[in-house]
Amino acid sequence: MTELLHPVPTASVPTTASAATGDVASLAESATSLQVPGMRAARSERDSTLLHEDLSPGDLAALSTRQLRVMVNQAYKLMDTAYPPAGATDRYEMIVDELEHRAQQAMERGSVHQPKETFRDNPLYCRFELFIDGTMAAYVKYTMVGAQIILRDGVEQPAFRDQGVDATLMRHVVLNAHKRRLSLVPQCPMAFSFLADNPQYRSLTARTGH
Repeated sequence: MTELLHPVPTASVPTTASAATGDVASLAESATSLQVPGMRAARSERDSTLLHEDLSPGDLAALSTRQLRVMVNQAYKLMDTAYPPAGATDRYEMIVDELEHRAQQAMERGSVHQPKETFRDNPLYCRFELFIDGTMAAYVKYTMVGAQIILRDGVEQPAFRDQGVDATLMRHVVLNAHKRRLSLVPQCPMAFSFLADNPQYRSLTARTGH
């Protein structure tokens, strides 16, 4: 009865100001707590708050690669909304840059050549192109109709087949369309295959009503 009249006090919820002092620690906790179902709702709210706060390359460097991969998915979900938070795209690209930097370092430590990838929109030929070390590896032809990009024909060059260049090209296409607030209409096997393997990007496709 005494216990009921005098409940044990619980820890108070930290304020926004106090949470801001532990950005890196909170980010790490957010990325590593995904396996705890009871924390799902609180984690979702905390992730949104953390990705609004200032992040620097030094903050990201303190996190593990696995944590960064979790964060990049969280950042994409925040970016891919009707009203994305200010700077959401910049945060997403910062995390991607850190992951690519680590991949390059790993390749260099293994004395393995790291191919240089270059993506460009070629409006003269109406196609998105991917170059590997200066050589065109793949492209996808498109047609612009209003705010839609119709992907009509994807091509991998023979020397680059079965190396994943089609998926690399399509990731660039998806991000390019998102930045320009355009929707994609897949009409070629390359686009259909990529979206089947990466359903998280399907929200960027146009609703055609079919």
